[in-house]
Amino acid sequence: MTSKIAIIGHGNVGSTIEKLLKNKYELTIGDINNGLDGQNLRQVEEFLTDQDAVISAGPFSVNKNIAAMAAKKNIGYFDLTEDVSTTAFVKTLKSDAILVPQCGLAPGAINICASNMIKQFDQVDEVLMRVGALPKYTTNEMSYYLSWSTNGLINEYCNDADVIYEGKKRKVLPLEGMEKLMISGKSYEAFNTSGGCATMCDTYENRVRFLSYKTIRYPGHLSHMRFLLNDLNLKKNKQILEKLFDKEVPRTTNDVVIFFVKVIGIIDGTLQEKTYSRTIEGQDNLNAIQLTTASGVCAVLELYLENVLTTTGFCSQESINWQDFTQNKFGQLYL
Repeated sequence: MTSKIAIIGHGNVGSTIEKLLKNKYELTIGDINNGLDGQNLRQVEEFLTDQDAVISAGPFSVNKNIAAMAAKKNIGYFDLTEDVSTTAFVKTLKSDAILVPQCGLAPGAINICASNMIKQFDQVDEVLMRVGALPKYTTNEMSYYLSWSTNGLINEYCNDADVIYEGKKRKVLPLEGMEKLMISGKSYEAFNTSGGCATMCDTYENRVRFLSYKTIRYPGHLSHMRFLLNDLNLKKNKQILEKLFDKEVPRTTNDVVIFFVKVIGIIDGTLQEKTYSRTIEGQDNLNAIQLTTASGVCAVLELYLENVLTTTGFCSQESINWQDFTQNKFGQLYL
C-alpha cells in the first residue's frame, strides 16, 4: 500500500520535497496560498486526517501546531526547523509514531554526520560543525545573496547558540566567535548562529570537551550583519529587516553548500583528527540549498517508512545512523 504523506508549506523547499517524493508516495500539499493556515489547529487537524506522516516545510512559527496534531493522531512528524524552542516543544509530546524535528541540512545531516564521527574516537576533545549555503557569484558589499528562507536566516542570526565548552552546555551570542577557515584552498569566515547543534549539546554534555556549530560565509559578511543587527538595532525589529532583505537583496539559484565536520580526540592512545568535507552543488534545476535540505528530510522520512527508524516519540538527529542515512537514495547526496 502506498504511504500517504502530507506536506505543509509549498515554497522553495516544500516544492522540492514534492518533486523528490511524488513518484513513490501519495502526496497531499497544503500551503497558506491554497487556504491552509498552519496557525489554525482545526484546519491542521482536518488536513492530517488519514495521513501516515507529515513534513512541515513552512515557517518555523507553524511547527508547534503541526507537531501537536501529528502527535495527537499518532502519525510521523518531520520538520526542517532551526528554532530551538520548537524542538524543545516537540520533545515534550507523546506519540506512538516518530517525531523528528530538525531534519534538513543544518540542523539535520550535519548532526548525523558529526555523531557518526564521534563514535570513531575513544575520547573526544573537539567537534566542529560548519555549514554555509553560499552564492557562487557575488558583487555586493555583503558578499551574499538569498537562496533560502529570509525568516529562517534572520532567526538564526538573532538567537543565542548552544555550545559545549569544557564539557558543559552553554549559551553564546550569535554573530560572535568569528574564525577564519580554509577549505580546499578557499578562504571563508564562520561565526555563531543558533540551531545548528540540534540537541547534540544535551546528548554530549560531559562527554565532549568542546562542541560548536557555526555558519560559513565569505569574508566580510559578518561585519555587515553586525552593523545591521547590532548598530542599527534591527535585531529588535526583525520584520523590518526581513522586508528589507526580501525587497533589496537579490535571490539566486546559483549557489553552493559547504558541508564541513572536524573531530579531534584520542584513538588508540594517540591524538588524531578526522575531517569530513563536501562541496555540494545543485542539480536537475534544483539549487544546492533546496536539494540538500529536502534530501535530508526525505531520507529520514524513508528510514521511518521502511522501519529502519523504529523510535516512537521524539527522535534526535544524532541518534540516526549515518550509514543508514547515506545508503538511502536521498542521503547519498552527502557522499
